[in-house]
Amino acid sequence: MPKYYLLPKRLAKKAPWTQQPVWLLEALVFYGLYGLIRLLPFPLAAAFLSRLFGVIGYHNTKKRRVVQRNLAVVLPQLTEAERDPFTRQVFRTTGLAAAELFLLDRLWRRRERYLEFDVHPEAMQAFERREAMVFATAHAGAWQLTNLISREYGLSISILYAREANPWLRRFFQARRRAFGSRLVPTAGGVRELMRELADGHSVGAAFDTRIDSGEMIPFFDVPAPTNTTPARLSLRGYPLIPIRCVRLPRHRYRIEVLAPLRPDPALADRHAQVSELTLRLNRLFEDWIRESPGDWLCMKRRWPKQSPAGESAA
Repeated sequence: MPKYYLLPKRLAKKAPWTQQPVWLLEALVFYGLYGLIRLLPFPLAAAFLSRLFGVIGYHNTKKRRVVQRNLAVVLPQLTEAERDPFTRQVFRTTGLAAAELFLLDRLWRRRERYLEFDVHPEAMQAFERREAMVFATAHAGAWQLTNLISREYGLSISILYAREANPWLRRFFQARRRAFGSRLVPTAGGVRELMRELADGHSVGAAFDTRIDSGEMIPFFDVPAPTNTTPARLSLRGYPLIPIRCVRLPRHRYRIEVLAPLRPDPALADRHAQVSELTLRLNRLFEDWIRESPGDWLCMKRRWPKQSPAGESAA
């Protein structure tokens, strides 16, 4: 999560005394926006935040450039002008994601109106056995709503999340995330924390499409990118690796799709090769989801190394 939402990093470094006042101001903005959104019906709240974030985000030059560079790798066949509508949609999607999080409790209470679940039979068998599983998603579509799978099927899932540096916003977002119905585990705990949760019988879930600088270089849209191989490594330890996503449907409906578990290739004798191959398959799945709707991929952080050929051409 960003350290600041309203203060540029350069200014923060030059004037460190501004940190507390800016954090307080940011918290007041979010609480005020939340108070307003709670007064609106969900469709109107989603439309309002989508428009607001779309305008503000697109005019953030730094963020817009990052999105443009990422989309240049995803959509290399298009010109920059042809990719621009997708860039705008990414920022509008950020507003949709905010509305979905702010009103997540309402979506759950009225799940007959808004939600549907599609679970692969093999995944359902794992649900029924109450196994400790690894749920893997990407920041595509309404990814936050995938966490509702725990409430729908009575599963014990520990959700990984990035803690906000701002203590007031940390409390704000923690309160919103309680609607997941899951345990919340900060990503700072690393793999050891994941192993502890799994050993205690809790499944774990996270979005694994972001860059991790210490990760292995695995192709993502045919360009090597630092990738988190933890899901594949946990799969090799015997924990089912289950891809999950949430698709936005017309009329503000959502379909949470739970796919068949991904398994290591037994034909590969080398453990490292199994991890790499399984991670590549997971990346390919994320690619399919993103290609279906590139503007629904929240890609406001650099995904590929700056030195990558595609990244240079995109810049």
